Amino acid sequence: IPRPRNAFILFRCDFVHQRKVNPTENEDNNISRAAGQLWSQMTLLEKQPWLRMAQREKECHALLYPNYKYSP
Repeated sequence: IPRPRNAFILFRCDFVHQRKVNPTENEDNNISRAAGQLWSQMTLLEKQPWLRMAQREKECHALLYPNYKYSP
């Protein structure tokens, strides 16, 4: 069972999509670094759309997998 995505992962997916890039393995680290820097500079208000999406995804995940417990 896949874990629900957090707000930053949702943001990073959108970040890649907005730039319309298909990162190679080497570029992937640079894209993650750029997304991380932008995310850390954003205000809480700017992060709200992704925080809401992450919360919705978490709630849907809980409905689909009520007994799910993360265990690495």
